Amino acid sequence: MPIAVQINTELAYMNRSKEEEKRKHDEARKGLSDDEIISLDLEDAINFRLTDLARTIHSQKFPEEGDFVYDSISDANDRNRGANPMSQEYIEKIRGKRDELGVSQLSENGSSVFMGSYNLCLEEAKAQIYSDMNLSRPPAKTCVFCDKSIKEIGGKRLAAQNFRGVMLSKKKVGGGNKNCPHKCIVLFSEPLVYMDFWGTPLEWTQTAIDSASKSFLNGQRPWFCQVCGQRKCRQCGSPENYPMASEILSCDGNTSHAGIFPFDPGCINLVCGKYKEWPGKQEVVFDLIET
Repeated sequence: MPIAVQINTELAYMNRSKEEEKRKHDEARKGLSDDEIISLDLEDAINFRLTDLARTIHSQKFPEEGDFVYDSISDANDRNRGANPMSQEYIEKIRGKRDELGVSQLSENGSSVFMGSYNLCLEEAKAQIYSDMNLSRPPAKTCVFCDKSIKEIGGKRLAAQNFRGVMLSKKKVGGGNKNCPHKCIVLFSEPLVYMDFWGTPLEWTQTAIDSASKSFLNGQRPWFCQVCGQRKCRQCGSPENYPMASEILSCDGNTSHAGIFPFDPGCINLVCGKYKEWPGKQEVVFDLIET
């Protein structure tokens, strides 16, 4: 094939790949709100970092899976016949290493058979990235306590308050309010990172603890809703407009503090007697929530 034709063919393939990526990108965001798109963009950015790091770790830890790239014509012919062209000493060395790491052995011709080695590197990459204390994480899909989405509850996602919350910590935290003590469990061993959570035992059931752990281990930030965080209307039980004394979790993974101010924030429920207009708020109607 002439060089010019080959170049044009490769460019056409690259353009088709980019168009396909854009189509998938747009399709995944169809029908989503602006906040949901921001969260999905953040999730995609983290996954890109994750995949890139996993590939780097894989190429460093399992270079034998790329040996075929350097094959001579004779070596390539050997592999096609099912024979590994590498020396027996090298084959035994690789076999011992892969056995020690607990991944599948190469095939008879020296090719990788399963994805076990890459999956091992992917888990290592997750530990490195997800244990980063400064990582901006997209919010988990549902409240850690009631397992409802923000669309179902309304209001804001809350990450922490004085009497309840959850976060990562490099140190094992203890103490706190006697009725809402801090507890820690190990999430990552290398580096050592704990999940620190505080609140009443009635709130932090094993289901809630497992939910928060799963969110962090999947690169997401656990949160709780205003109803579970007691920032709700005293009349109807719907979220208040402004969750005072709370850390608010945004869709981009950042948090902001809602201070305590001497005013009545009112309720977000249009049919509630305590409903109050709020700047920039989307008006919705909720069924009355039993308090």
